[in-house]
Parts: sequence; C-alpha cells; structure tokens
Amino acid sequence: MTTNLTVEGNEFTVTGNHTRPVRAGTVVTFTASMSHGDPDAYFYRWHVEGPFSDSDRQYPGDMVFDWDTDKVRGGLYRIYCVRTPKIREEGEEPPPPADGATDAYEEAFPTKLPPKAPGKGKTPAPEPALKADGPSRSTVWELFVEAGIGSGDRGGAVPVSLQRTALEPTPGQVLWMIIRNRTNAIGFRQYKPWVDKVMCSGPAGDARGPDAYALLKRTTDVFLMHETGVLDSDRAMQSIDEQLSDPQRQLKLRLEEARRLGGTAQLDDIRQYRDNYYESLVDEGVLVLPYLKLIRERLNDIPLKPSKELPYNCYGILKSHITGPLAIELIWSYWHEEGMLAQSLNAIMNRFENRRVAGARDPLVRFDLDPLRPMSNLLWGWTSDEYRRLTVRRRSFEYEHEYGLRLIGRAIPDEQVVDRRSKFIESFHNVLHLAHVFFKEDDDTTVLADGFPLLNALRETHLLLAEGAHNQFGDLPSSARAEMLIMEWLLARPEMREFMGGRIMVPYEEEWMDRVDTMKQMQGWTDVTVTHFRDMGVYGEQILLSIRYGDWSILNDPQEAANWARYWRPELQRYAHAYRAATGVDLTERVNGAMPSALLQRRGGAARRA
Repeated sequence: MTTNLTVEGNEFTVTGNHTRPVRAGTVVTFTASMSHGDPDAYFYRWHVEGPFSDSDRQYPGDMVFDWDTDKVRGGLYRIYCVRTPKIREEGEEPPPPADGATDAYEEAFPTKLPPKAPGKGKTPAPEPALKADGPSRSTVWELFVEAGIGSGDRGGAVPVSLQRTALEPTPGQVLWMIIRNRTNAIGFRQYKPWVDKVMCSGPAGDARGPDAYALLKRTTDVFLMHETGVLDSDRAMQSIDEQLSDPQRQLKLRLEEARRLGGTAQLDDIRQYRDNYYESLVDEGVLVLPYLKLIRERLNDIPLKPSKELPYNCYGILKSHITGPLAIELIWSYWHEEGMLAQSLNAIMNRFENRRVAGARDPLVRFDLDPLRPMSNLLWGWTSDEYRRLTVRRRSFEYEHEYGLRLIGRAIPDEQVVDRRSKFIESFHNVLHLAHVFFKEDDDTTVLADGFPLLNALRETHLLLAEGAHNQFGDLPSSARAEMLIMEWLLARPEMREFMGGRIMVPYEEEWMDRVDTMKQMQGWTDVTVTHFRDMGVYGEQILLSIRYGDWSILNDPQEAANWARYWRPELQRYAHAYRAATGVDLTERVNGAMPSALLQRRGGAARRA
C-alpha cells in the first residue's frame, strides 16, 4: 500500500515486492524511483516507522533497500525514503546522521566545493550547487508484519500455527482423473440429449412400430461406442484437452482437479503424469496400465493381434482390450437394480401387455397409453425384443461372480452359483472404513496420517476384483448398462410423468428418478428413495474402477494410498452416506459384511409393517 506525495514535473516513489502481510523474518525489497533527474546526484536514507515508540529506524543506502524483518514485532510499518543532494549550498545545514553514523558522514556532505587543482591560466569559476529536484521525501509504503515463531507480542505471547500435511504428487493420480472424466461422459445427463436429438427430431422421429425401438437401441449402442469410458491414455488426454479448451468448462475442471490433486491442473502437467504412469510393452510400441502390463507379461507367449490385418491362426490378444479397457463396472447396474429401476419398468410392461400379477388389484389399472404418441411404439418394440435382453437371473449370477452380491426376490432362483466373491463385501467395506479413519487423522493437524493400513486394504480388494474378472466380465457390464440407460430414458418420457405424476419439488439428479419413487409408493415396495441407490451406483463405480485398474498389487508406498483417499474423498463419503441411508449400516463406525439385499429386505419389511 502506498501514500502518494508528488510534485508537478517530478515524482519520487517507493515500491515494495510484497503487498500482502509478511511473516517476521522475511526480507522485503524496496525500490525508490524518480521520473527525471540524475539518481547519482543524491544520498538516500530509508526510514522505517513502526507501531511502537522504539521501533523507528533509519538506514543509509541507495535506491534499493533490503529490509530484514527478523525479530521485528508484529504490526503496521511505514517505509519511505529521503533523498539529499550530494553538494550543498554554503550555509545549508547537513541532514542529521543516521543511526550509527560516524564523522565520515560529515565528509559525505561537504559545505563547499573542493578546491580546484592548480593549473595554468585562469582558475574556472566554481560550479553552482545542486538543489533537490522535486520532493526530498518519497511516497510511503505500508506493510503489515505478522509476528513469527519466537517473536511474541508485547505481552510475551508466542503465536503457534499448525498446518495440514503437504500433498506429494504420485503417478497414479492421472488414472483417477481419466476415470472421472470417462465415467461422467456416459452418465444419463449426457445420454438423454444425445438420444433426444436422434429420436425427437428429423426423419428419425417418424419411426413407428419395432423400427422405433430398434432406432433407440442402435442410438444407445452408438452413444456408448462413442463416449464409453475407455482408459486409453491418448483418448482420455484428448477429452481432457477439449474440456480445458472450452471457456465454459475449463474453470470448473481446473478448480475441481486442483482441489483434488493439491496443485494446479495444467494439461502439460497431466500429460507428464500420464507419461510417467503408463508403461510401454516391450517390442510392441503401445502404452498400457501397469496392472495390465503385469497380465501381458504372464501371457508373453501369445502375440497381440494386429489392429487391421487378420492373423493366420486367428489366435492372439485383442490390442484394444489391453490398451483401452472399458471404464464400466457392473456395480452400477447392481445398485440401480436394487433401487427398483428394472422392477418399475417391468410393472409398467405387465400392465402394457394387460397381464395381471398375483396379488390384489393392480395399482396401474388406469394406465392407458394412447396410440397417437410414439411411446406406445417404443414399448411395443421393448416387449418384442425381450428375448434378446439380459434376464435378471443372468445379472444376478454375475453380481455374485464379480462382487459376491446377491439379489433377493421371486425371480431369483435358489440354486447356488459355481464361483462367488464371498470376501469382497467385507473387504470393500473395510476400505471405506479405513478411508474415513484416514480422513479423521488427516484433518487433525497434530497427527501425521498413516496411509499404510489403507494401502493394504486396497491391495486386498484389488486382488478380489481381479479374481472375478473372467467369463462374462468383458461383455455383460456394457450390455447391462445399455439396457438400463434405455430403461431410464423410457421412464423419463413426458408420457410417464403425465400418468404417474410425482413430487415435482423434490430435487432429483435425473429425470427418471421421480417415476421410480412414485412406483415404489404405488406398489408399496419400500420408502427408501432411489437417490441413494443412484449415488451408490455412480460413485461406487468410480471407486471400484480406481481399485481394479490401479497398480495396488506391487505398490508399497503409503503416499499413493493417502493421495487416493484425498482424491476420492467426495465419492467415498457420498457412498458411505448413501449406504447408511439405504441400509441403516454406518460404515464409518465399523466394518459390516452383511449382504446389502438382506439389509434392504429387512428395512422394507419394517416400512410395510409401519
């Protein structure tokens, strides 16, 4: 901060390299400048005026002054410079000496001109004395000094500051950025405008009968092919680059990623992280995730299939599967199914086919869809294509194979599956529990949070996920995602809102969600809102992808686990809250390995009895 003092025709100013408060012990540099005149024609004396009677100081020097604030007490200080001509007129009093000045100071301010050297001829007349050109005192620079450690105030109090542990970057952070970017790209908010543009405008809007549903199905497949989360380094960098180049999206992305990464989110830095994390396959010239490189080394006797040419024996590893695995987890479908998405549309289809299920009067008896709007054609195509879709039994078997999660209901058979991940639920919930323990320690500035217990839990869950990545793992998750996206789009249609109604003032994340909650109330299934199941599906998918494709099996650095928890903290806390709201189990307090479907059935029965 400066206080201006100017004279017409000249200006003598002081500027400092710090405008904000500084901690005691900081060296602050001040520079004096004048608009015209010879700077070498003056002596300079710097004045520092403090908030206390004994804090004023003077320092002789030149136009640049370095003020060491070591042992300076806190308060507001005023710094300015006084200039004095080096040659004075006769009779002019010299300026008072600065602190610690000696007799040499008087020699610096002569009272008369020095004698001329003897020479031949006439002695030249003495040169005129110099006078100050403009004000002798500069502008004032105000600076607030904060008391440092060990420099107490007048009462002897010493300020103490505790700060959080600094974040050290780790290579795996770029993978987490890519996972968030790719999973968000296939969300319903992006899917609905894509489908609406095809189905509701142009010649495609005239499709009728089975052709209308076939078009919807092809459009969904194209959307997933175009936007599906592929953990390919080049494609992911292209998507992030597009967002950083968009003025409307770049600020949000930079701020959000900067908070998660603990630093700036520059594209060059992200590329550098990518180059350091992805590894190249020997003699094959492709970049892969470290986890998939380990798998490739186990199959080094099998060649990669060329991308364009057919091999002679039609045998080999698909390059696209190892360089760009899909960022889709089946747990997204599991939680949406537990949220009654598929059951809601099935109830509507039973009424559409005029098929009565066992029980009392059908709550959908007044569901009469007129043939004048395209919704009836879409439902007709959906019904006709039933034999092509995944059954609830197939999905249930795969839920158990990958996660050990079992559905409960009349449509689920009692036979046992061949292979199930019986320890996954407990292991995953242990990760969530230890993450919240880490958050508590990390927020405590008196504690250095240890990430090693969390690292061990991540390694255990990573290995369990890898055991379930076989058989239908490569195709069923993407097929289930396509079918459930279509379910959501059908439920989000205006015709469904007209018939089913709903609570308009409830802020649902996506348009289809209020239809599902309304169906639950009509059928008397449960009073738990679908919002919590949607959150567990979306955030659970991102969390598991970061565990599945991370290099946790060989990592031994607790800092990587600590950064993982800090980066995914919003998702981890949102998932734990949604799980408690849906099942009644608080994973932050203790590890609970009970089957979620059993907990949901218990809560649903209690709600019906109430």
